[in-house]
Amino acid sequence: MAAALVGLMATSTGCGFKLRHGYSMAFKTIQLTGFAGNSPLATELARALEASGVDVVDSTLAATTAASASSVPSSHIVLDGLDDRRDTTAATTTAYGQIRDLTLGTRVRFQVKRGDGSVLLPPADVALNSSMTYNEKDALSKQNESESLHRAMQTDIVNQILRRLSAIRAEQLVAPPAPPAATLSASATAP
Repeated sequence: MAAALVGLMATSTGCGFKLRHGYSMAFKTIQLTGFAGNSPLATELARALEASGVDVVDSTLAATTAASASSVPSSHIVLDGLDDRRDTTAATTTAYGQIRDLTLGTRVRFQVKRGDGSVLLPPADVALNSSMTYNEKDALSKQNESESLHRAMQTDIVNQILRRLSAIRAEQLVAPPAPPAATLSASATAP
């Protein structure tokens, strides 16, 4: 029995299976702005970021204090939630107006800024939809099913955002230098 277990473990190591682990992030602190105070997506996102070793701070000032610096550290970013919503719409109805199918949607629009306010990632949308049958006799169980589907879509969206954030490299955190001011040539100013 033990030999079979060891043999199974030895063969499963080459199959590509890996346990899910936290994401490696190039930044050390992040501020989540624009989300409603009771946003379940922002709450789950904050927990996932903290599990990846990132400090979620309330303000850029808190990031400066955490870094013990007089200016905003380059390892600080701001994730600005531009839109965060859940929708439920009737997809099909009977001739008598009874709902038979629902379409559930979860959507977030966000952008990522550097600590100095310059845009690091332009506004992006992540939206998921799911269909669900509906029956008035089972309204309570269908409400629970709806909440479960919304939570699953929310978790998927959080993972998509984390993958996008983990793609940010350390050199991207430093704002590009401002272009030099255009100088007038002597020939352009001569009469």
